[in-house]
Amino acid sequence: MGYFSSNYAHGKKFNVNSDNFPFCELSELVKENGHKTLVVNGLFTYKTKKGKTRPCLIADSHKINLPDHMLAEVEKIIFDDEAVKLINEGKCGFKTSEYEDTKNGNGTCYSGSFVDI
Repeated sequence: MGYFSSNYAHGKKFNVNSDNFPFCELSELVKENGHKTLVVNGLFTYKTKKGKTRPCLIADSHKINLPDHMLAEVEKIIFDDEAVKLINEGKCGFKTSEYEDTKNGNGTCYSGSFVDI
């Protein structure tokens, strides 16, 4: 095996194969299942057709779009080797939450926080 094939993961830092997982919005998942702590299987970012970078959580056999305000936190976790190791060991959760956006008039919005499990 060549140097690059054996030393670089080509974007695959997490043990989960999410190729066939459907995308969904965090709000959809919460509305269907209620608030709960999801076991985090992986994280990634992607660019939309408009060029905007979006954060995404892999959990519950879904690729879950996270709110834009979580982008910096997701990127920080992705580049933290210890955090990646803990995620691969099943020790990271994502506790869902909601809040009312009275400032921008968007109504109920969905978010969450990363927690130890």
